[in-house]
Amino acid sequence: MNMKLTLFLNPFVKIAGVKALLWGLTGMIVSVAVAYYSDFHYHGLMHFGAAPNDSLLCYAVEHAVVWIIPALIFYIGGLILSKSNIRIVDVAGTVAFAQLPFILMNLFFLLPPMQQLNRIDFNLPPMEILKQPDILFGLWLSLVSVIFLVWVLVWMFNALKISCNLKGKKLGILYAVAVIGGDVACRFIINLFY
Repeated sequence: MNMKLTLFLNPFVKIAGVKALLWGLTGMIVSVAVAYYSDFHYHGLMHFGAAPNDSLLCYAVEHAVVWIIPALIFYIGGLILSKSNIRIVDVAGTVAFAQLPFILMNLFFLLPPMQQLNRIDFNLPPMEILKQPDILFGLWLSLVSVIFLVWVLVWMFNALKISCNLKGKKLGILYAVAVIGGDVACRFIINLFY
């Protein structure tokens, strides 16, 4: 596989530890700012949309939770399942770095059809929702935005693989627990701020 494609899919062959953590934290600050201006909340690791609390602190907490919970699950799982010496800075750094594509997703939600979609009251009857301007285009664009989430999930898989030196079933099981269980835990914690 060519080196550029390798780095695109797995940047952790070149970056880890403190460097990845600093890039990831910088990215989170940018992501929080863009999310604030796009009014795009993180309800969990894989759930996004409008929310009743529009304070900047709420956006910052959402991003912190979406980073810390999977990183903790990766770290604890790595300590249990890996024979290697697991360093928290490697796990926290690679997970933070893996979430850099969220910046692009947040920028995507600044587009007018996405802003319109974010303002729709989905408690309306379905026929009323379909009458909203640009609803179909906004829904189509929201499907395109899934690319950024998939990109984050691929990077998180590689972050776990590299930072905890896991492979095979152990890697797959821990990744599934971290993503699914992490999403549930993130949703529960973030919901406390609404």
